[in-house]
Amino acid sequence: MQPHEDAVQTPSPVQSPPLAASSIMRSLSGSQKPRPGASSILFSPTTDPLSQSELSLPIRTSSTSRRPQSASLFRSTILNNTPPGSPRDASPASTVRSTRSPARTMTGSIFAGTAGFKASLLDTGAADSPGDPLNLVLKSFVPHVAIHASEDVDDLVNAKGFEKGLWELLRPFGERVMGKVNVRDSNGVSRAWEDFSLRFTKFGDHSNLQIPDALAGLNGSEKQSGRAKESLTTDVEKVVERHLNFAEEAFRGTMEPQTPTRMGLDVEATSPYYALYLRRLLSGMPLAPHESFAHPVACVMAISSRNPNPIEALHRLYTETREGEKRYPVWVDGEYLRYYILVHDEENSDISKSMALFEQMKRNFGLHCHLLRLRSSESAETDDDSIPLPRSDWMTAAEELADIKESETKEDFEDPTRHIFESDATAIRTFVREMAIQSLIPTMERNISVWNDQVASKRKGISGRFMSLSKRWAFGGSSRSSGIASSSSNYDASGFYRPDSPEAIMRRLADFAFMLRDWKLAMSTYDLLRTDFQNDKAWKYHAAANEMAAFALLIMPQNMSSKTRIETINQMLDNAFYSYLTRCNSLYGATRCIVLALELLRLRGGSGIDEAVRWGIKVLESRLMGKIGDALLKERMAICYASKSGAGSQAWGSRRRKSALWSVLGAEAWVAQEKYIQAQKCLNEARKMYSLLPGENGIQRFEVASDFLAMLNDQVKQGLQVDLLGPEESLVDVEEETFDHDDRRTRRTSMINPLGGATAAGMETAPLQSQGDVSGPSKDGFG
Repeated sequence: MQPHEDAVQTPSPVQSPPLAASSIMRSLSGSQKPRPGASSILFSPTTDPLSQSELSLPIRTSSTSRRPQSASLFRSTILNNTPPGSPRDASPASTVRSTRSPARTMTGSIFAGTAGFKASLLDTGAADSPGDPLNLVLKSFVPHVAIHASEDVDDLVNAKGFEKGLWELLRPFGERVMGKVNVRDSNGVSRAWEDFSLRFTKFGDHSNLQIPDALAGLNGSEKQSGRAKESLTTDVEKVVERHLNFAEEAFRGTMEPQTPTRMGLDVEATSPYYALYLRRLLSGMPLAPHESFAHPVACVMAISSRNPNPIEALHRLYTETREGEKRYPVWVDGEYLRYYILVHDEENSDISKSMALFEQMKRNFGLHCHLLRLRSSESAETDDDSIPLPRSDWMTAAEELADIKESETKEDFEDPTRHIFESDATAIRTFVREMAIQSLIPTMERNISVWNDQVASKRKGISGRFMSLSKRWAFGGSSRSSGIASSSSNYDASGFYRPDSPEAIMRRLADFAFMLRDWKLAMSTYDLLRTDFQNDKAWKYHAAANEMAAFALLIMPQNMSSKTRIETINQMLDNAFYSYLTRCNSLYGATRCIVLALELLRLRGGSGIDEAVRWGIKVLESRLMGKIGDALLKERMAICYASKSGAGSQAWGSRRRKSALWSVLGAEAWVAQEKYIQAQKCLNEARKMYSLLPGENGIQRFEVASDFLAMLNDQVKQGLQVDLLGPEESLVDVEEETFDHDDRRTRRTSMINPLGGATAAGMETAPLQSQGDVSGPSKDGFG
């Protein structure tokens, strides 16, 4: 355990997560500078990291007063800021009034070291790149800490401008624990992590509660009915669509028609819209019995120095966590860590009395206590020591959608950016670090050790395997034929395992190991549970165990041939996907499983890329996503194939044709939704891929494919020219005059670059014929 002094850091502003910028929007930005005034203040750093691009995008002036105000809600896909953990200027003026951030470079390529399956994915730069899917995986499966505060604490925090109480104030600080965090694995080997995160939740808020089907009174054909389908995936689609619409409107309202728009899909940096889709999907992780990631690992109980009966108040808060109406459901283990906070009012309370009270708290409740010193007055932007507090990276899709709707309907909608005193930020960062390294992580490590020795080791031995066989094969025949679990099963008729059952304990063991990045222990435990859950016919448990076992196997290093590993992973994913979708009708589980597996397979490279696209096609065929997710996934599969490098000067083994095909299909999907900026980016990427192919493999021989691309380019050109060009202007005419010596060649060249400028490699060098290795949909003979 690190000493307390390690938790004290030099005062610095709140580390605001970086903001994203679409690569196509970056190309559209040109050299324009933002307008001074209120609009620049609205673009203060507040939200989540989604890309590595740079952009300075002016806000379009609207006829109503609501548009500039709501612009700050779309910063995650417009602006860019410094990455988490990097120092920033402490001056409020520099952090609030500047809308342009310095360019950043990625710390490492996401494809570094992915030629084989021996290295761990965490040894690549992907884990350090905000917005990268691997980074999102690491930041989504993290310990959850509930916040339960007394009324006097909420009153103090409300006076500081945070209407949702202490939880709203602490929430952004948990998304990156300050400094290095040392974590020991099951073998006692310690490793330091600089990106360790916590997720603060509000105690008693069960908006993400997922009730087992048996308790909900649903039969097999009605599992997870309309509400589950609408509550998460639909909200995610709506949020991303709002961001896309805002980008389209901003382009039409501010950009010059001469701005070059030749950017394709960015292979090295994740699309901000795709990263936003993944982040909002993962932020909606349900509080469910079949996995414990959303279960609390600890609960922070807070009182303030204003409380007349502080010790009694803490006892009452503790009782409410066990017996009150806000307590967690019966399938959640109630023996989680209790952490006690005394919030000292720096402006109105006596520090000597608070110190005496704090010593009394430690005598009564143990060492899991902290004295948090905060100022009670509200911080204004003009204060000397005021800094902006970033909005939470991991707000749910429903939260963000509600904010956007409110900004559109309220005339007096206020900028959501909040400011706090620098001393408060330093105190909160110190508290979060001290709780993590001195209480939370040691408690998780101790539980892992106890559960592994007392429960898992017995199951992994000879006697444990014999007991598993006795449960699987009952006397007089197989329990499989009966269609129900055997009588010796611990699976409750209500549809869950009791928290004290061996299966539930081992699931928590595996989840704790996964959250602390002990992949080997997590993988072995998940693998052991897969058989138990299958024998008990606990299909959602079975699906979740297969899903997480596949994730751990993809991330961890292991001396296994790529072929054997792919076969093992495919079997796990098949089991998870079938159980989620067919047996449990869990759209969220099926979508999360395959989309994350696709990204991890892509990062592995080699044959993993082909498998990633195969699973992506399965998602498209199953129609799990809406129209936005469908188009984003097609874009992503184009990037998967583009990332596969070939051998030799001719790049044998590359997938350029397949990448171009999926880019064209992505463009078709975007055109159907009138998202012309994204469509043009896909078409530009297709042109880029085709230009790398030998010239003799031209597309001019394929009339249907040529006509199809001509139609897409015409639609994109017309969509982008709205509000930009006059009725008599025609960019295509200019290009045809320039290349009138070859009418057929010129027409195709101008189509692929509709906004001006001849291209060095036209579509005539881009074959779209079907190859033997092409997988994917076909349209009108094109493919």
